[in-house]
Formats: sequence, structure tokens, C-alpha cells
Amino acid sequence: MAGGLAPIRRGPPLALALACLLSCASGPGTHATGMLPARWTAADGTSQEVPFSYESQSDTHGVMYATLGKGGEHFRGSYVRVEKSTKGHLVTAVYNGWSSPEWQVWEHDPDGEWTATATSFGDFAHFYSGKVVATLTGSEHHLMRCHFTLKAPEAGLLGGGEGECQISDRGHVHLQF
Repeated sequence: MAGGLAPIRRGPPLALALACLLSCASGPGTHATGMLPARWTAADGTSQEVPFSYESQSDTHGVMYATLGKGGEHFRGSYVRVEKSTKGHLVTAVYNGWSSPEWQVWEHDPDGEWTATATSFGDFAHFYSGKVVATLTGSEHHLMRCHFTLKAPEAGLLGGGEGECQISDRGHVHLQF
């Protein structure tokens, strides 16, 4: 041992550890968490910054969390990055709450641009647009639907973007990240 360092052992244990390190740290299936700067405007017009975060479960989907106001309603729900190979059951699970009559038309985009056609659980949504959709359920039984446009689609939510959420009580959230 020169200089107090043990020699590096080469062989299966090192190769296995290196392979695990590389596969766990990058590539498909990488899990990420992050905070998204958000401003909530309540139905009465009052506005404030609120915590909005996500936890990916894969490269294409995960869970989002938001709390509206100090001690306010907590929201949790699924998000999906819509890609050429997004499975129909992931998109359908998010879109199920989007046809409710209390939703308003999006201010900047008609609803048609944000929906994907998937006729059964085995189908795929066959396009990629750098968009993310989400539906969250609140602790007081309100619903929140969100859409995001990613600046760098290949980087996911970590690459930045902009989003808008509507809340079933007529409030809304704007995100720029």
C-alpha cells in the first residue's frame, strides 16, 4: 500500500458495483424530485406564492403535490409527460377528471390541443409535444387539472417550463420554472 491507499480490486464485485452506480444514477427510470415556483389565485382574486412539487416515478410519469395557502387544502395526483410512446392507460388515468362540466376553457389554448386519443388501455398516444398533463385531488375534495409546456422536453420538468392549473372552486395556479 503506497501512500496509505488500498489497491483497487478488479473483478466481478467492482464491475457489479460500477454497473449498479451507473444504472441507478442516470438513464431510463431515473427518479427525480423538485419544487416548481407557483402562484395561486383564489376564486375571490387574492393571490400568493404556494408550494408545488413533483416526484417522478419514471421518465414519463410521477406524482405532483400542492398546498394552497397557509394551512390550506393539500392536493396530490398523477402527472404524465405526453410522448410518442406514452401508454394509453397512463393518459386515460389523468384525463378521467377532465370532462367535468365545472371546468372552464383554458385561456391560452383550446382543450383539443391538450388531449390525446387512446381508445383502450393497450393503445398509445402517438405524438410528442413537450407537454405534461396532471390531475390532482384535494383534501377538501376539490379537483385541480394542470397542463405544462416544457422548455427542454428531453430534460423533463428539470429543464424548466410553464404551466397553468384550474381548480374546481374557480381558482387557478400559474407556474413558471
